[in-house]
Amino acid sequence: MSLIAISPGDPAGIGPEVCLKALSKNKKHYKKFVLIGDIDHFKFLNKKLDLNLKFKKDTRASGIINVRHIPLAAKVALGKPNTKNAKYILDVLFEASLGALDKKYSAVITGPINKSLINEYGFDFSGHTEFLADISNKKNVVMLLSNKFLKVALATTHVPLKEVSKNISTKKLENTLKILINELKQKWKLKNPKICVLGLNPHAGENGFLGSEEIEVIKPVIDKFKKNKLNIDGPEPADTAFVPEKLNKYDAYLSMFHDQGLPVLKTLGFGSSINITLGLPFIRVSVDHGTAYDIAKKFSANEASAQEAIRTSLEMIE
Repeated sequence: MSLIAISPGDPAGIGPEVCLKALSKNKKHYKKFVLIGDIDHFKFLNKKLDLNLKFKKDTRASGIINVRHIPLAAKVALGKPNTKNAKYILDVLFEASLGALDKKYSAVITGPINKSLINEYGFDFSGHTEFLADISNKKNVVMLLSNKFLKVALATTHVPLKEVSKNISTKKLENTLKILINELKQKWKLKNPKICVLGLNPHAGENGFLGSEEIEVIKPVIDKFKKNKLNIDGPEPADTAFVPEKLNKYDAYLSMFHDQGLPVLKTLGFGSSINITLGLPFIRVSVDHGTAYDIAKKFSANEASAQEAIRTSLEMIE
């Protein structure tokens, strides 16, 4: 049976809470999941949330959540990140990702992590996408966020805005588009997906007046793919690319940087979107939100994104 590993993220944030809430709505699928982390912390949250869930270490019993127990290093104070638990967070993530590489797990669902907390601990961590690419020895992976309205893939991920241009090359865009097209065909069963590639500069460079990247880098890649009869348009000005008639036209967008396309996606579907890493040797799906320390003690977090991550991962392993 295919197993889906759940790495809930920072125990002081809302990640474990939304994972438990989402699992409570998928009882018929419990045998397909492995929840990784401290079983006592899960029991504590279960009681506070009044979910009436049952947990057991390394089980396949019906109606019981299977836990791969990894003990916390320090007691959790909800809403207060603790560097003493940074290693615990990493250990959970390593168990999920290395287990997927070893074929123990067919998919990994990840909860939100505080990047600065991990870096303060002394581990260089720029994000799940980069971490999973490194651990899988994959030079080329693609971050894609998705909801019922649109899909947005990123040409660059967590890099400062001033470094975006030098991180966009003909080779990088070609690799990104190849991965995006292949995964849209495989995971979403689209025979010839229609993709809109955004320009980097205002008005897509205004024929070179506002920047040359569109002419020198982006358009040549698009033209190359078009010669192979692939449905790719662009470079499209980002400020008009998401108007309603275009949203209905494209299966996915390729954004040049993180905050170019994602604000639109999150405006349309924040809280119910998911993050999928394309190009890995296993399926990785994540929630679209952060640790939300400010509401962790209120037990009021919305689990819609975690629920969508579970639904999508189940769909993809079938």
